[in-house]
Amino acid sequence: MTTALPGVAVAAPGGGAHTAGRVDVAERVYRKAAEQAAAEAIGVERAAVSVDVAASRDTVVVRVRSPFPVPRLDDTDAVRAATPVLEAARGIQRDLHDRLTRLFGRDVSRVDLTIAGATTPKRRRVR
Repeated sequence: MTTALPGVAVAAPGGGAHTAGRVDVAERVYRKAAEQAAAEAIGVERAAVSVDVAASRDTVVVRVRSPFPVPRLDDTDAVRAATPVLEAARGIQRDLHDRLTRLFGRDVSRVDLTIAGATTPKRRRVR
């Protein structure tokens, strides 16, 4: 069973979708989605991430500013096992580009990632 929603293109028999009109998405929608995706990719709270989005007709540019999670410095094993910040940031940048391109359904031509500090895991008290 196929349910057609108002304003949603439905594939016509034997071919592609045929719906006249256009779809406009506000930049704030892209920004909120990019904030959530960036927070998940980086491993920080969404409130710690700041995102600017510039959307044009053909592409989207995303600028992300966030602290970066690092191991506690007194945990020498975790420090030795940690991926270098620049290497990890490049991986996050690639991951964000791919995720946002898929999520937005449009070309993301650029993802700028600014590391604006560091966060460490909180100590948990044992009672």
